[in-house]
Amino acid sequence: MTLTLLDIYNSVASQAWSMFDDEVDSQAEFENVLISSINKALSDLWCSTDFAFRRKTEEIILAENKQEYNLPDGNIIERFSNGKKGYCVSIDGYYLELLEDKTLVDAKKGEPKYFYIDNQSLYFYPIPDKVYSVKIEYYTLAVGLDKNGGAIFSLKNDTDYIDIPEKLEDLFKNALITKTMLYAIAAESDENYSSYKHQFEKAYKLLLKYTNGVTPQRKIIF
Repeated sequence: MTLTLLDIYNSVASQAWSMFDDEVDSQAEFENVLISSINKALSDLWCSTDFAFRRKTEEIILAENKQEYNLPDGNIIERFSNGKKGYCVSIDGYYLELLEDKTLVDAKKGEPKYFYIDNQSLYFYPIPDKVYSVKIEYYTLAVGLDKNGGAIFSLKNDTDYIDIPEKLEDLFKNALITKTMLYAIAAESDENYSSYKHQFEKAYKLLLKYTNGVTPQRKIIF
């Protein structure tokens, strides 16, 4: 099963107390208000925690004398070694350090040992003296893929789909549908709001429980 926007739309529209048509065949029949609710719920759910399926690896090829590169589409993952915090940015298995003081940067060239971020760009220091391959592990903000496999940050077309493992699709879908209904209902005073809020809380807890393959040692607060 692939969790497409068309499937999500019809599933949400078929919920009790929904005012939307649940038998649409294409995006031409989509109602904008429901698409908006779906994407709001998806953004909330996707960014609510560091789900394992959000973890991605990107390779950046550093060119000689080039210091500036595009950031990955998300947050670089933190790592801890001997009680010291670092980040998952490495060359040949060697982790680069975050350069806290950018005034230390000069024209020195060599194998990069540091990186820093400025104005949504990624910089390396020393300036690369030859070609290097940098591996960056990060939590992506891209929620899915389009029909051509391109990364997307919201669902727009009926064939857009959420990029998660198939075994988690039902759990994720249940949480997304009930969260979407909260946005679609909007008014907390509505008698149906509390029912969907309760359903979402249960669905979200199950999603967290089974996402990483281990029992989470944390308290979930809503």
